[in-house]
Amino acid sequence: MDKIVLICAVGRSGSTTMQRIINTIPNSNICGENFGALNSLLEFYKRIKYTSIHFVPGHLNPIAYDNLCSSDVKPSWYNSYNLQEITDMVKKMIIALFKKYETTTLWGFKEIRYNNGNIQNIKEFKELFPQTKVIIHIRENITAQSKSGWFKKDKYSIEYIKKFNTELYDFYLKNMNYCYFSTFEKMLDKTNITNIFKFIDCEEYFNEEAILKVLKNNIKD
Repeated sequence: MDKIVLICAVGRSGSTTMQRIINTIPNSNICGENFGALNSLLEFYKRIKYTSIHFVPGHLNPIAYDNLCSSDVKPSWYNSYNLQEITDMVKKMIIALFKKYETTTLWGFKEIRYNNGNIQNIKEFKELFPQTKVIIHIRENITAQSKSGWFKKDKYSIEYIKKFNTELYDFYLKNMNYCYFSTFEKMLDKTNITNIFKFIDCEEYFNEEAILKVLKNNIKD
């Protein structure tokens, strides 16, 4: 079974560096951001599932339209899809997005668009792929973060970052069985990175030389 790692982070927190660190693992493919597209797909899955369970006549085995009408049942929630088939298609789409080769044994992505409750969509991802491990990643020095990149143009950036940090940390606290909490400041801590590799069941692939190379290489945006 493939290993799956998601990096859920706040912008300007070093999430790309974390992505590159995980990609030092052989046969890995941790992709970059998708502008929150996965949030939309997971929201779609959640809504379809909720519709099937609570509203569709026949629920997981939808009743045919003619049978509904002949039984004098209003067809306002009539649907003809099979939830299991839809679920399988959603899973196949996610795999097609992130599993680059057949030989890829560790895949996932990093994303920073999890504010306003979007982090809760990760529960749907975990439902689809139970082996998923999540790295929650923030920056402790909010002042420095608020003066970095696009944040420096937003006078409300500190408030935004604080709220976002709280949402991510709360999610971590409630889902510690599959979440690991890390920070920008701890990326230079060998013990922390070693623990991350243990957490994602890749301890044997910890390559200090490759990781130091990543940390020393300041790639431009």
